[in-house]
Amino acid sequence: MAIVDDEPRIRRGIERLIKTGIENWEIAGVYSDGQEAYTAIHQLKQPIDVLFTDVQMPLMDGLTLVRELKKENNDFFSIIISGFDDFKYVQTALREGATDYILKPIDRNKFKQLLLNIQEQVIQIRAEREKYEKAEEMLVRLTVERQLQLLNDATSKDSVDLSFLEWFRQFPEGTYYLLYLGVDQILAKKQAVSSEDWNLWDKKIEDLIKEAQKSSQYWLWKNSQYAYWVLIKDPDKENIEPECLRLKSAVKRSTPFTISIALSDPFKDLSLLTNIKDELRSALQFRMVQGGNKLFKTESLKRISYNKITEVPPAIYKWAEETVEAMEHGEDKAEQAFNQFFASLKEASSPFLIQESVRYLCIRIINCWIKEDGLNELPELIQEAFKITEEASSFEKLKLDTEIWMQKMRDKREAAHNEQGDPVKRAKVWIQEHLEQGITIKQIAAHVHLNATYFCEYFKNQTGETVLDYVTNERLKKAKELLIHTDLKVYDIAAKVGYQDTKYFSRLFKQWTGKRPSEFREMHEYG
Repeated sequence: MAIVDDEPRIRRGIERLIKTGIENWEIAGVYSDGQEAYTAIHQLKQPIDVLFTDVQMPLMDGLTLVRELKKENNDFFSIIISGFDDFKYVQTALREGATDYILKPIDRNKFKQLLLNIQEQVIQIRAEREKYEKAEEMLVRLTVERQLQLLNDATSKDSVDLSFLEWFRQFPEGTYYLLYLGVDQILAKKQAVSSEDWNLWDKKIEDLIKEAQKSSQYWLWKNSQYAYWVLIKDPDKENIEPECLRLKSAVKRSTPFTISIALSDPFKDLSLLTNIKDELRSALQFRMVQGGNKLFKTESLKRISYNKITEVPPAIYKWAEETVEAMEHGEDKAEQAFNQFFASLKEASSPFLIQESVRYLCIRIINCWIKEDGLNELPELIQEAFKITEEASSFEKLKLDTEIWMQKMRDKREAAHNEQGDPVKRAKVWIQEHLEQGITIKQIAAHVHLNATYFCEYFKNQTGETVLDYVTNERLKKAKELLIHTDLKVYDIAAKVGYQDTKYFSRLFKQWTGKRPSEFREMHEYG
């Protein structure tokens, strides 16, 4: 509490009454005028619960003091100290929110009873405030947990229906960056590291990541043992890359491991996250040919390069280059050169050499076609190319999978050349034909032979709305027609427009139209 009165005798009297008659009260300050009190109270670390103030004082009167303090804190009790001649001011003070008043000279018993009453109310207010704050903390915690679950699902699944992406509207608007961090060479080291030790190092790495992002709002989650995802909102864009480099150095300095980091370009539409995570996974694959403990940016996918890190026989490079050149010009010699490439590769004694050579061939193929429209960013093809050498169970299987991948590249290139018309129009037609089915951005983009992220940006630039908004709007438009013109149950209508969860469909319908499906149908039956 605080005491404000320009008469020293009154100030001392109130202090004595509080200290001798009432327990559990702490006097934060005693002041001789309103201006002094306002300045001092404004600087207190904690807000006051009770203010005793005289009405008429120099510099700032009691009414002004109460009014100014109420602008910043409405929870305190203000008790006006007044002489009989000041009673018109007391009436004004009570109208403006003063809690009570006491007349001079102060009656000890009445003062004590007044303060006891206020004490009970302060205790009650604090209890309610604490309960509210705990509820707020619980809500924040549940919201964050829900958001992390959404992010985990989005990054662990190969593709998700666009209806799932509606949940991302729960995130605050802003500019985001996505990081994908992978521990390097963990397979070579894990035999020497027990699971208990790894758990400790895993916690240490997480702590270093959190420390690096403490100045920004972020979400950290994992859906594999040795890799971490971090979504960052509104960081200092000039500092994001240096911060990644500092984090990389901190991990190397503080643990037995190194990490490589893939960093996305900035984005505002969180529905793009399912595509961006594929790009980051592809970018991180380059540590297999360029080494670990590096920072990879998704823009590097547009400038794919191969750093030779082992001595590969010249014959393998020769036939790789001839294979690429023949494919580029559409010559029949491509098959012959490809067979010669693998014939030379079969003589290699090192599995690592074979792995590197096949990756080199695939990267050279993408390099040659990277200028093609729609093929300027193909993280999914890069990822597939790198997986070929990881999953092949035999040399023959490796050759077959590589050949299939190359044929996929030919087909995509041919389809991109042969397709005519606006990709947005073709996408809209395809969406209309598949509203009842699960629809993913990858499916739509594949239909128009564009990279998923590029397609989303192109669609929004051309139409002014996101792919998610368009699909949701078209699904709900069809739902409205079915509600008006058929007797289908709501759950049947939900399924016919691509929503298997009826409750979710109903909430979404109300969010977009302002009415539940049943209310919408009833309005059009009798409206």
